[in-house]
Amino acid sequence: MLFKKTLLAAAVASFALPVRATDPQLPDVSSEKSNGQDNTPLDTITVTGERVDEGFKVEDQRSGKLPMSIRETPQSVSVITAESLEQRQVINLMQALELSAGVTQYSGNGPFAGQPSFGFNQTTIRGIAIDDLYDFRDDGFVSGSFFAIPDLGIYERIEVIKGANSVLYGRGSVGGIINRIRKKPLAERRTDVELSVGSFDTRRVELDMTGALGDSKTARGRFIAVFDDSGSFVDGAETQRTVLAPSVEFDLTASTRLLLQALRQTEDIVPNTGMPLRVSGDGFDAPNISRSQLNGVAARNPYQWTIESAQAQLEHALDDRWLATLRLSVANIDTPIKVDAYTYGFRETGDDPDTPEIERRGDTRIIGSEHFIDRDIWSGELRLTGEFEVGGRAVKTGFGAEVNDNAYSRRGAYQNIEGFSGTSTEFNLYDGNFERPTGEFTPGADFGGDPRATGYYAQAQISATERLKVLLGARYDEVKLRSYSGDAPIDEETVSDVTGRVGLTFDLNQNASLYTLYAQSFSPVLFDFDQNGQLLDPETGDIYEVGAKTEWFDRRLGVNAAVYRVDRDKVPVGADVPPGDDPFSISSGLQRSEGFEIEINGRPLPGWDLSLAYNQVDSAFKDPRDPFFGIQPGGTPDWQLGIYSGYEIQNGPLKDLGFGASLFAIDDRGVSTFVAGTIPGYERVDLHASYKGLRKAEIHVVVRNITDERYVEGADRKNNYAQFGSPTAVLLSVKYSL
Repeated sequence: MLFKKTLLAAAVASFALPVRATDPQLPDVSSEKSNGQDNTPLDTITVTGERVDEGFKVEDQRSGKLPMSIRETPQSVSVITAESLEQRQVINLMQALELSAGVTQYSGNGPFAGQPSFGFNQTTIRGIAIDDLYDFRDDGFVSGSFFAIPDLGIYERIEVIKGANSVLYGRGSVGGIINRIRKKPLAERRTDVELSVGSFDTRRVELDMTGALGDSKTARGRFIAVFDDSGSFVDGAETQRTVLAPSVEFDLTASTRLLLQALRQTEDIVPNTGMPLRVSGDGFDAPNISRSQLNGVAARNPYQWTIESAQAQLEHALDDRWLATLRLSVANIDTPIKVDAYTYGFRETGDDPDTPEIERRGDTRIIGSEHFIDRDIWSGELRLTGEFEVGGRAVKTGFGAEVNDNAYSRRGAYQNIEGFSGTSTEFNLYDGNFERPTGEFTPGADFGGDPRATGYYAQAQISATERLKVLLGARYDEVKLRSYSGDAPIDEETVSDVTGRVGLTFDLNQNASLYTLYAQSFSPVLFDFDQNGQLLDPETGDIYEVGAKTEWFDRRLGVNAAVYRVDRDKVPVGADVPPGDDPFSISSGLQRSEGFEIEINGRPLPGWDLSLAYNQVDSAFKDPRDPFFGIQPGGTPDWQLGIYSGYEIQNGPLKDLGFGASLFAIDDRGVSTFVAGTIPGYERVDLHASYKGLRKAEIHVVVRNITDERYVEGADRKNNYAQFGSPTAVLLSVKYSL
């Protein structure tokens, strides 16, 4: 119903603006703007018109594997720019995504909260939970968000490509992907040092050095280093992070370029153990405890997470229209977890008739756990992109072959569980009287998998008329699935699929375009088996989208809107089995999201930056067999809103002084994919100030949650891992450029 009601919104886009630039091409490698991704011609390209690429608005996207502007792309694309990250003083990914319409990281922690015990960072796009292992990318390579996440200091921008992207990236959710674009070497010499201090013992130093490695500028380097030593508003939680990210780029010949990148990141973590939720009406809410209370016992020794990765990209221009690219990536993500004592479960009222209710209120269990989680990822891609003419009309085209190996292993153990009636010790969430468990560890889950994927794709953008462009794409994927659980034999199966997409973009005039998209997704299942022990069929999806992309104020402000319907099918769910029977899973029926979104980004007037992201969605499970039938999906609100507005004084004695505010508001949303029920929405206001009038330095201050709103920011299940948002907190940063 919502889909039909909001179709009309796609037509609000006919406005008068100056002539826009022709199809943007990335410039010569020696330019400061050469830090894009991988479809860049190597020779200098002359671009007619004026390119707008500053502030919160950009014209290009780097995730579509063809050189297309955002206006040309028949799909909703959010770009979180470097200036957006800086002006808002973004600390982590959850905060960064607040200005992408319909994107919600619904578990994990926000700023000033420390690292959560188990590092869950689950995300939905338009009501669809995306794949934590595949739908987070670094420069298009599989990276993931499960447990360790690379520091934001190494990225230039974050792109959210909404809807099915299997034609471009193979297996993945119909919701979309989040592609983080690394900072690349520049020819201009520059060194930036940024110092940050803030509430709850937040301390951070960031070094960013780049420049030519010789007079000829045929070799360029960049080195980023970060040291972050931060506490938390939760007592005892702290994280110490070290990041080293070198990169170098060579012009091997006039037509061949090589880019090498590496990353090593370590984190020593005493975690924020989270909290269980209490029943509240038809859903759940935080218990009435202090936000600073550590619900458990701080770890005696920190555990360490490590990310090590390396990428190579070799580009060769066959001529002035065709570019061949070879891309390789290898990564290891090692995330052991040792939590000495954390609360699990919670009783708000007693259910024992012989025990007074008041004495049972707040009872909880204490668990100690030890897990070993490891990922080894190898990816490769060979790509050919180019342009030719048919009947005087331009055709941009791309072909590629990809391979990916994403090995994952996990084994764990739990210490004895205490606290409920009949055990030696009782613990109480309201009293805060927690102790470490003392028993032996009991083995827990032990499983893993090694899916190996091969894919072949082709796509083309055809200028059918002067105003109409047609985007066509198709892909064949074959995935060899290998999984194990405990001592059981390794299960092997090969699945394959063909996915496609078609999109149309029509320029109404020089100011506005309309577009429509249909695309398919394909996502094999690795750890879900049916009653006969066979892997379930792959999850599939379809998206139907209609939208408008417009530009105002001499192209300084972009206003984009979309109406969409997303269908997700064959979602694995646990079957309802009698007690004592072996558990198994089924492929449930349809989950459907119908919604409307609008994004506004840019600098409408000198000094004024504006960004707005609003999404409204009706997401529901349509299969009566699904345990979530009729229930709000995990992490999904009916609506959410993010706004940033800031102004920098342009003249007078206060010139270069800036100030602004952010608002993030979200409706009640589902707790998680594990639990039916909702947690309350909230509104949070942040204030921002900056001063850029110093010769080589600039100062930024942000006050987060200025009204000291008390709210649940992240949740993964009802029994534990829920997280409070930060109380009022301040962050001061000074950036000095050499």
